[in-house]
Amino acid sequence: MEFSMNYKDKRKQEMYDWFHQRFMEPESVKPDVNGVNKSRHSCGETYCAGEVVRSNFSGTFPDETIEEVVKDLESERQKWVMRKFEAPHVSF
Repeated sequence: MEFSMNYKDKRKQEMYDWFHQRFMEPESVKPDVNGVNKSRHSCGETYCAGEVVRSNFSGTFPDETIEEVVKDLESERQKWVMRKFEAPHVSF
């Protein structure tokens, strides 16, 4: 399931988009060839949106602005997993 929020406040949109580029719903994670999901976790077995957003944007944006985005993310779901990023292939 893909989520989408369109904020008028560019700061809120930046935080929301930043989070969704890095995290996804746990049900979207496919096990590796051994049947194991090797994602890194926080908050037990998954990440909490509030913890992640606050730690990355505190001091950058006002607390009230951050909390509005956290509330929206937490209304989408309580727990998230980190997306796997592929390292860019560099040839010399």
